[in-house]
Amino acid sequence: MIKKICIFEIFLFFLFFTSCSSLKKIGTNAVSDMLAGADKNGCEIQKKAGSANPLTAVTGESDTVLIADFFPSALKVYEIMQAGNPEHGGLSVMCGQLNVMYANAFVQGPADLLSVENFDKKDAEYRRAEMHYMRGSDYVFSALDRRYKGFSEAVLSGEEEIFKPAISKLKKSDVNAAYWAAAGRLGAFSLDPLNPDLLKCLGGLVALLEKASELSPDYSDGAVWSLLFVFYVSAPADFGGNLERGLYCYREALRVSGGKNAGHYVGYAESYCIPQNDEEGFVNALKAALAIDPDKDPSNRLMTIIYQNKARRLLASQEDYFLHW
Repeated sequence: MIKKICIFEIFLFFLFFTSCSSLKKIGTNAVSDMLAGADKNGCEIQKKAGSANPLTAVTGESDTVLIADFFPSALKVYEIMQAGNPEHGGLSVMCGQLNVMYANAFVQGPADLLSVENFDKKDAEYRRAEMHYMRGSDYVFSALDRRYKGFSEAVLSGEEEIFKPAISKLKKSDVNAAYWAAAGRLGAFSLDPLNPDLLKCLGGLVALLEKASELSPDYSDGAVWSLLFVFYVSAPADFGGNLERGLYCYREALRVSGGKNAGHYVGYAESYCIPQNDEEGFVNALKAALAIDPDKDPSNRLMTIIYQNKARRLLASQEDYFLHW
C-alpha cells in the first residue's frame, strides 16, 4: 500500500507541474534517473541489495482493470518529462518501453477479443496499437542513436553489410534498449505485415535481437528468446522465418525462466500450436501457463495474470482453432 501511495504522489506531483512554465527545471537528470531507473546514458542504476522497487506497485498489481485505466496517464507523464529532458537516454528508453507495453497489453490485446461484427472498431484499435508500437520503437532508437551515431538508420536500412557492423558495437548495457527497439517495430509488423518499410527492416531487427541474446542470454526471464521464437515460427521463410531456430529459442526461453513465465507458454500455443494444428500441445501449454502461481513472483504478477486471462480465453475457444477430420 505504501508503494502505491508513493507512485500516486509522484504522479500527482508531475501532473501538477506540467502546466507550469517550470517544466524544464523539474526535467533534471536526477528526476529523470529516478523515473527511468537508468541514467542519462541509458545504463541501469544499480539498486542497493534489498531496496524496494517502486514500479512493483504497477507490475505487482493484480487488478488489471485498475492498471489499464491508470496506464495512459502514467505514459503521458513520462512523455512530458522526456519532452523536458530529451537528451536523457534512460527516460527515452522508458518512454519507448511503456508505449510498447501499452500497445500490446491494453490496445492490441483487447482488440483481439472484438468480434467480426466490430470490424471497424477492431481495425481502428489495431492502428492505434501500431502507432504506439512505432512510437515506442522510435523513442528507444533515439536513445541508441545518441550512444552510436547513425545506429537506427543502419539497423533499419535493410542492408546486411550496413546493419551488421553497427549492431556489432553493442554492449551488454545496451540489451534492454535493443530489445524494446526491436519489440516495437516487430509488434507493428505483426499488425501490418505488408508494410514495405517494416518488411525492409526485418533482417536488422532480428539481427539486433540475436545480438542481444548473445550479450545477455538470461535477460528479463527469457524475453529476447521468446520474441525471437514468435518471429521465427510466424514469419514466412522468405521473410526470415525458421521453424527449427524458433523452437530452439522457445526452449531457451523456458530454460531461462525456469518454466515460470506464462507469456512463453501462451506465445507457444498461439504462434506454433495453432498453425501446426497441434491441439494437444496447445492445451498442455495453456494449462502450464495457468498452473503458475502469480504470487510467487510479485514483480511479474500483472503480466502473469494478463497472460493467464488470455490462456483461459484461448482454451474456451479451443474448437475454433483446430480441424478435426
